[in-house]
Amino acid sequence: MSAWPATSPRFAAISFVALALVFGLATGQVQPPALTPDEAVKAMQVADGFQVKVVAAEPLVRKPVTMSFDGRGRLWVIQYLQYPSPAGLKAVTIDQYLRTTYDRIPEPPPKGPKGADRITILEDPDATGRFRKAKDFHVGMNLASGMCLGHGGVFVAQPPYLLFYADRDRDDKPDGDPEVLLSGFGMEDAHAFPNSLQWGPDGWLYGAQGSTVTSNVRGIEFQQGIWRYHPRTKEFELFAEGGGNTWGVDFDRHGNLLAGTNWGGQALLHQVQGGYYVKGFGKHGPLHNPHTFGYFEHVPYQGFKGGHVTCGGIVYTGDSFPEQYRNQYIACNLLSNALYWHRLEAKGSTFAAKHGGDLAMTADTWFRPVDLLVGPDGSVYVADWCDKRANHVDPVDNWDRTKGRIYKIEANGTKPVKEFNLDKLASKDLLPLLKHPNDWYTREARRILAERRDNAVIPDLTKLVRDNKDQLAVEALWALYVSGGFTDALAGEFLNHANDAVRVWSVRFLGDAKKVSPALCERLIATAKKDPSAAVRSQLACSSKRLPAKDGLAIVRELLQRSEDVDDPHIPMLLWWAIEDKAISDRDLVLSLLDQPAAWQSPIIARWVVERLGRRYMAGGTDADLRTCTQLFDGAPGPAEVDALVRGMEKALEGRHFKKVPATLEQHLTALTAKQPKSLTLLRFALRLGSEPAYHATLRRVNDTKSPVTERIGLIEILGQMGKEDSIAPLLKLLPASEDAKVRLAALSALQPFPDAKVAAMVLELYPTMPTDMKARAQTLLCNRAPSALAFLKSVDAGRIRKEEVPLDQLQRIALFKNKELTALLEKHWGKIGAQSNGEKRSRMASIRNILRNGKGNADNGKTLFTKHCATCHTLHGAGNKIGPDLTTADRKNLDFLLTSIVDPSAFIRPEFVAYSVETKDGRVLTGLVVESSPKSVTLLNAKNEKIVLSQDAIEEMNPSSVSLMPEGILNPLDDQEIRDLLGYLQSNVMALGGR
Repeated sequence: MSAWPATSPRFAAISFVALALVFGLATGQVQPPALTPDEAVKAMQVADGFQVKVVAAEPLVRKPVTMSFDGRGRLWVIQYLQYPSPAGLKAVTIDQYLRTTYDRIPEPPPKGPKGADRITILEDPDATGRFRKAKDFHVGMNLASGMCLGHGGVFVAQPPYLLFYADRDRDDKPDGDPEVLLSGFGMEDAHAFPNSLQWGPDGWLYGAQGSTVTSNVRGIEFQQGIWRYHPRTKEFELFAEGGGNTWGVDFDRHGNLLAGTNWGGQALLHQVQGGYYVKGFGKHGPLHNPHTFGYFEHVPYQGFKGGHVTCGGIVYTGDSFPEQYRNQYIACNLLSNALYWHRLEAKGSTFAAKHGGDLAMTADTWFRPVDLLVGPDGSVYVADWCDKRANHVDPVDNWDRTKGRIYKIEANGTKPVKEFNLDKLASKDLLPLLKHPNDWYTREARRILAERRDNAVIPDLTKLVRDNKDQLAVEALWALYVSGGFTDALAGEFLNHANDAVRVWSVRFLGDAKKVSPALCERLIATAKKDPSAAVRSQLACSSKRLPAKDGLAIVRELLQRSEDVDDPHIPMLLWWAIEDKAISDRDLVLSLLDQPAAWQSPIIARWVVERLGRRYMAGGTDADLRTCTQLFDGAPGPAEVDALVRGMEKALEGRHFKKVPATLEQHLTALTAKQPKSLTLLRFALRLGSEPAYHATLRRVNDTKSPVTERIGLIEILGQMGKEDSIAPLLKLLPASEDAKVRLAALSALQPFPDAKVAAMVLELYPTMPTDMKARAQTLLCNRAPSALAFLKSVDAGRIRKEEVPLDQLQRIALFKNKELTALLEKHWGKIGAQSNGEKRSRMASIRNILRNGKGNADNGKTLFTKHCATCHTLHGAGNKIGPDLTTADRKNLDFLLTSIVDPSAFIRPEFVAYSVETKDGRVLTGLVVESSPKSVTLLNAKNEKIVLSQDAIEEMNPSSVSLMPEGILNPLDDQEIRDLLGYLQSNVMALGGR
């Protein structure tokens, strides 16, 4: 099935039907015009006990993208009117993701080109509940995507810059030209710009970064991630790397950072300090650290609802909503024209989540919520982009810049807030706000205290931390820190605090300094050894990475012995990353973690560290790294530990091998083989190291029908990756029908790298007797190279192979060679091979609609068809594979959407499902998703669910493809009733099938 419609397709010609969907045209009907603001409110359905009010609308505000209340309760809004293209720049290149390279980097304001964006202040002078007065703080900004108030001015993200507009006289006008704080943010795609600027509890300015831009700020390169900037010290850090196309950042009551995403079936990520997260690896390549050997996924989620974009999310920490909403995640889903709330549940040191319910929904397709904010009255304010389109993929600039709304969702009975000005309060008068039930006041008080750094409040704040065990202690600690009152002495004291969040942040603050005194280091080691909180241990793991090796690894040593954390979703990998960070610079200290045999048996070390440590040093591959590998072997107390090391080292060699065993390892390999002559793991490793005895032993084992099939298949795979010519004959012996079917399939895959003509000859000879699944694998082998493809087509031409057996995707692969003889044979038997015209696709969709109107589908039979034709790539209702998107959360009820996805699969391709076309130096043309990439190898997964591991050295050229991995014409083999059955299943609810 297709890579399902989403927000980043190719930039090639888009079919009429696809454009119709983008512009809201469905089966010839023009999308209704936008409702008025008041009509839009009437059309909304809200949860019981709530009401929606318009608080601002056009012409007062248009295209709101982010908003913030100031200390007087006025609402500041960025009107993102310049989106999507910067003013004054010329596009030079545009790729299939619509990432644009411009002719120059604009100068910062005021020299750079002026755009249409503006920061506007909204006021409600007569306290009517609706903002009726607006004034612009600044106009002429050029794609200003983020804003945060504080420190006597406004911080603005306007890529490639982070700017600061001072307003110290508070006249609501910039005092002068902005200060350039940072430069280097990417500007290839305005929907993925730096965004969601937010003050963290620690006084740092945090922001998100989307997926389709590449930033390089002070030498730190990243795409997706969370970054932070300190307004006083001017430090910049990448807080965590990876995530979805994040638009939305917030902190819960304990200071955990939660971020939005655009991944289907997921609602949020819990981003921890120094963490690495899932990202679009095929699109951007691996994480910038190639030795993470793992990453964190989204917060596990149950019951996801709606479109795949979750943005502008907040943790509700107000005081007016009913209790069930408190400390839960509320977020926009602009593709579903809805707001959902999500229950957060503790899961070790992190969270799990599930659908809580609908907060607001509407059939008004112009409602495009993009940002949420808790206000001084405890209500949730909603920035509505308000446009007939949300999909940015069409390059035509037909966005409706005349509209924009801000709504307020308030609980019934919410009382208006009296006029106030927190900035005028004395510092001591801000302290009572730290226990305000609406966290908005608490955050504002902390912001002001951070700006003032008033020593006079430090004794009171210290006392509040000491005397309280509840949330007030946490708030007081944060306020104490931003006021400059956190000392080493207090840190030592607070590491014993009854509230685990106080202990977490005491550790965090110490780690942020990147050094600790010997006495505090001992306290941190003791905390690692005894603290009962998984959250504290998680932060210790994060902070240990930031400290010098002698201190950080001493903390890690204790955490590695906390066996209760072996199944924690975060802690083991955080410990690995702390170790990996020092693996080269301080290898002796790293090896000292395993200086006692008992250490190797620690559950965390045994499961999470040993294999990765072997992999890390083998991946390095220097003489020093190989010597470290021998040290690890020398220290391993038993065969289980040796096996783990070997597994890791073999993993590091995937897709490549040594021509001969390195001298450093030769003696150890001989000794290990003598001790474990029957070890399959060791045999695989020795084979990759270039051991001749291992190679011959492998040939014997793969041809031994008494050996377990799984073992033979694994060894066959390595033989294919090694590409030694004298392994061709033994592999060909595995093809006849007398062999196990799985072994035959593995041998076909392993033979693909060999250009030897006798491979194609024997495959063609055996082809007529092969079962269907083996014929498909044989076609992949034969169609990968022009000479074997020609032999294949000549067999069709001679009548030895039925042309009906050859699917369209294989024919399209052959057409890529642009060989005259091949093209002639293709056209002789199948006509012109290529993408269908837009007219043909429209006609086919109309035909399918007619088929559906003329009968009813059987969903149970459709499930069988799905398993046969779609489940190789897709999951639906928990069954199937993950090559393509999970269809369970796709917009399956929308028939236009569904038919476009099936008939024109290349019209919209989600970034994480973009296939790559690879030309190898041995003449193959391969297509697949990049599922893993390292400096030494690339792993592709093709449409047949076959994994192909390639050495980077074997690749001639590798480019993203504008064509979906799903072939066109997938419905062509089905008759009318089968089409009805399959579509019926695709649009079904799981409970409707088989009584489940």
